[in-house]
Amino acid sequence: MNTYVSRRGYLRLASTLPATGALAGCLGGRLGRSPIQLGAVLPLSVDGFLGTVAEHHQRAVEQAVADVNRAGGPLGREIELMVEDTELNPKRARKALQTLSDAGAIGFVGPVVTDISMVLADELPKKDMFAVSPSSTHPALASAGMSGGTKFFGRTAANDIQQALVMAKVLNSDHYVGADTVATLYVDNSFGKGLADTIESNVSGDVVASVPFPTDRETYSMQVAEIVNSGADAVAFASEPGNTTVLERLTESSYGGEYVLSEGLIPTEIPPHLDGMYSASVAATNTTGAIELRQKLRDIAPLAPYTQHAYDGLFLMALAIHQAGTATATAISDNLVSVSGGRGQTVSVDDFERATTLLDAGRDVNYQGASSSVDLNANLEPLNAYLIGQVDGATIAELELLRASFFEGRMD
Repeated sequence: MNTYVSRRGYLRLASTLPATGALAGCLGGRLGRSPIQLGAVLPLSVDGFLGTVAEHHQRAVEQAVADVNRAGGPLGREIELMVEDTELNPKRARKALQTLSDAGAIGFVGPVVTDISMVLADELPKKDMFAVSPSSTHPALASAGMSGGTKFFGRTAANDIQQALVMAKVLNSDHYVGADTVATLYVDNSFGKGLADTIESNVSGDVVASVPFPTDRETYSMQVAEIVNSGADAVAFASEPGNTTVLERLTESSYGGEYVLSEGLIPTEIPPHLDGMYSASVAATNTTGAIELRQKLRDIAPLAPYTQHAYDGLFLMALAIHQAGTATATAISDNLVSVSGGRGQTVSVDDFERATTLLDAGRDVNYQGASSSVDLNANLEPLNAYLIGQVDGATIAELELLRASFFEGRMD
């Protein structure tokens, strides 16, 4: 009887067998089941909200590793996880990257913030290492980490162009704000500036003020005064979750315009000063996978923003390795699009054993993540559906769903 084994399945089978006999010679090297080194690069020593984000990301990545290893691991090999602290310091981030490289890591989840991702992206090809960021969203990262036709940087969070286009739609449309004049108020870093620039280039009204603000202050009198004096019909507010003191100060002022908020700024318990504000956010996917991950991490609920994206990043790298039949950074890059989307069989959180069974049989898989469908494009970033929402007392009213097709042809 002839038994069919796909080429991918053959390579995976070979990687789990002893390095003896003709098979070892045929494949040109010693075979074995040595662990695959992957990492996480997170700002673990930072205090406050971002420190909590880092802790939750670490837990999510550890959970993904546990789920993958319990299912036998990619290519029948365990993943060994190394977690490195960036301290939000470029020098420390480069040291973390070197530590991972010295240990033989081929990929990692991170960085968390755009500024650190910008620092490390160009280093990745030199280290032959792949990074998948769960939360760095700057448009410039769409082309980051490219060398010799291989992209060594991907992300499971959407490109900021998407939320900028949604915010601009809210500002432009008479159905929502219909602003003739617009001000932007944004956190003074690469993320905030990039988002504000994209919003400003897509609004139909006149931009009458563009105001950056620093972090970690209690008073923002100069920034608030500039917005008030602009007389703008609406303000587009761009900041990271947890960094909203200036927004609260603006609502305490005489400013009477409308507000449109970037993603992740509305907490579970909504404070009164946010009432009536519009928001742009990735359409939540209350799928079985999302529910299962929340259950696995229920001791740290509610999960910090982008925690689900961290789980998805590690799981996708493991799937890409298994599909490729080899554990390299290039293999991850070349296979991420295939395992994240397309017409394959749907797999999700903690489905690694089912996924590898399908892949070994020559079938394609389509990972539907905890964060979203995570259908990655050629830039190794997702194109997600977005929701326009508006705070209504203690809840957020969902006003309009913008499907992924809304953004096609608008992302350049």
